[in-house]
Amino acid sequence: PSARFSRTLDAEPRMEIQPRAATPPERRPGSLVSLISQWQPLKTPKVTASLSLYLLGIFVAFLARPPVTITDEMQTRYFEQMEAADAVDAAPRQEAESALLAAQGDVYRARGWFWWADPGSRARVHGLQAVEKTKLAQANVYRRARDAKVKVAKGGLGLWSALGVNEAKSLFKKSYERGKLFATRSSYYDTFFLIIAGRSDQNLAELVMRWGFTVLSNFTVGMASAVFSFMWALPGLISTYATSTASALFFYAIASLSAASVALSLLLLLYGTAGGAVYGIAKAAPAMARIEAQRRQQERVRLIEHNRRRYGSSGGEGGGGEAGGGGGVGDSRGAEQQPTATDANQRGDHHHYD
Repeated sequence: PSARFSRTLDAEPRMEIQPRAATPPERRPGSLVSLISQWQPLKTPKVTASLSLYLLGIFVAFLARPPVTITDEMQTRYFEQMEAADAVDAAPRQEAESALLAAQGDVYRARGWFWWADPGSRARVHGLQAVEKTKLAQANVYRRARDAKVKVAKGGLGLWSALGVNEAKSLFKKSYERGKLFATRSSYYDTFFLIIAGRSDQNLAELVMRWGFTVLSNFTVGMASAVFSFMWALPGLISTYATSTASALFFYAIASLSAASVALSLLLLLYGTAGGAVYGIAKAAPAMARIEAQRRQQERVRLIEHNRRRYGSSGGEGGGGEAGGGGGVGDSRGAEQQPTATDANQRGDHHHYD
């Protein structure tokens, strides 16, 4: 029977247990990976165009190279033309610049305290301002002659050369520094007044959040002003190059887009950091609230116990004294009401004699 049973087991098919397939990690519906994987560029043309322009601006600002390569011959010719521009009317131009500087100094010194209230001072300032305008007109004649030579020299290299691109980057850097200085200084002042005018019932988290929103608003205004000031000053830079109108407009558009992308990147970094901080505070808020409630409960219990020990013991002592005093009064009254043995004997003797 054992042999037959073994043959029966061998004849039956054996079921092999297959290993369970690994399940892919679940993606939360609101995660960044799921949003990118489900994004369809053709169905969101506005978002696609905005993102493409932003990436193009970042590429131009940090990765792109100037499309025009400066050769040694171009560089040599540029330096020769710049030296020729500096040599044009060098002596008279220097004299005109010195005379203009002296006239400006005279006007500055003539403007004393409340100069506009004195008729004599006002007339003297107006006369010096007329001289300053005359000296400025004379200096502008030599400046325009030199600027024409410089424009031709820069036109030999081109607006799209390394010279033009670097000058545009330097101009944006100056605008960016001014905007950052405005935002930093405003944040310092706002922080000072926020601390001075803060209420005592505000907790630390609320104070930090208000300070963070103030800093974000200041940097938003600072970066916006930096971009607009750069866009305002950029045509003056383009006008120093001898280039076509189409090339100038295209350069202006690309440079403005690049400046806006850089400023937006900084703001996205600041807002992302602030959002992460707010998310962390919101996650930790329930635990902090429980800890604060426990601390207040412990303080309340401690205060109740302190008051109970203080006023309860003093009340007991006062009550005992009153009770003791009452007992003394009662004893004295009892002693007054109860006759003594001597009184009773005396009364008995009197009755006996009677």
